Amino acid sequence: MKKVAVVLFSDDFRIKDNPAFYNANLSDYKIIPLFIYNSNYLGREIGEASKVFLHFILKNFSNLLFLKYGQKLIIKNGDVIAILKDIQKEIPFETIFFNHSYTEFQIKVENEIKNNFSCKSFKAKLIFEPTQIRELKVFTPFWKECLKNIHDVGEVLPEPSSVDMQNCSSILLEDLNLLPKLNWWKDMHSFWNFDYQKINSDYELFFQNKIENYKETRNSLDLDGVSKFSPYIRFGVFSVRDLFLRSLNRSPAFNSEIGWREFAFHTLFKNQNLSSKEVKSEFSNFLWDNNKNFLLKWQKGETGEDIVDAGMKELWKTGFMHGRARMICASFVIKDLLIDWKIGEKWFWDCLIDACPAVNPFSWQWVFGSGYDSAPYFRIFNPKLQKEKFDPSGTYVKKWNTKPKLIGIVNHDVCKKEALLRYKNLKEPNLF
Repeated sequence: MKKVAVVLFSDDFRIKDNPAFYNANLSDYKIIPLFIYNSNYLGREIGEASKVFLHFILKNFSNLLFLKYGQKLIIKNGDVIAILKDIQKEIPFETIFFNHSYTEFQIKVENEIKNNFSCKSFKAKLIFEPTQIRELKVFTPFWKECLKNIHDVGEVLPEPSSVDMQNCSSILLEDLNLLPKLNWWKDMHSFWNFDYQKINSDYELFFQNKIENYKETRNSLDLDGVSKFSPYIRFGVFSVRDLFLRSLNRSPAFNSEIGWREFAFHTLFKNQNLSSKEVKSEFSNFLWDNNKNFLLKWQKGETGEDIVDAGMKELWKTGFMHGRARMICASFVIKDLLIDWKIGEKWFWDCLIDACPAVNPFSWQWVFGSGYDSAPYFRIFNPKLQKEKFDPSGTYVKKWNTKPKLIGIVNHDVCKKEALLRYKNLKEPNLF
């Protein structure tokens, strides 16, 4: 009789290049494919938009497992250790396979698993382990250091052709209550593919038709030049190893985007309070206004700066925002409206389907100036100049701003002077 193993899925919802799934099958176990939900599994409550995306990825990943191997994903909700002990009483298993994680809360839970069960864990969510690369605070030398270790990346693992699955008691996906009661998510859902066959087809088309021009098109708001892979990377539908290796010699620009994600996670690993505390402590005394009316106008896309308003409306409608627009909108709320970057980060965390525990706070600290390799404090984006440069035809602005243009709530030139003054009034001597 075959021995049984649990494969624990968490933000790695794929069958190709999934080391935990691959190695459990290679070891000839009968596999329980298990997902245990906890809304606080990252150490902070995941946002509403992320919950919606997770719901549909879980639904389709479960269908994929059934189509390929005749067994749907086993879904549980609650305390990981208690659930695993209950499963072991129901179906005695020998070991647990999982791909390890990097937030403090996840590491704690995974250590508890190791203390209570026989386990095997694998690197699958990053290309390089944070413990493998020495801490560097500037991206370019960091990425060069990573590339020196390219021999440790390994090969992309194929999807198993057959897997012997073990059934187990499961709750329904709907029991997780991931879909909000407000129906705003239905429009957002319509912008995205969740069928794995279509997702993988789009993946291949990007490498066939778009990647060579990525450097030239990625910043243009009026062109369809970005991959929109980030939500699928966030939930592990795509393998970052596969992305890295496929783009390595074809598009340094795209490859460096993968490197930027690594940089963010390596920073998070060593600075676990990345979303709540400035990495450079000298910035923690910045004077904020935190005007609630301005914040609401920004959130609703009613600031009167049409490039900012377009970005915020794209975010609300689709759960996504073009990368260039993210920088513009973040700069505006921080340096024009003088609203704490942590407040802006929380709004993006709740509204983005790709809200990543590392990249989201890391990027907001980058804009503010308090993170590693951050934008200089004096770089304050002029929304009008950004529009002229990155949306010269007005295509992006017209697409998302369907109502008449509003009067601006602030004057950028006045706000820029005030922001620079507040930066200069920081008392720490090593800032400038």
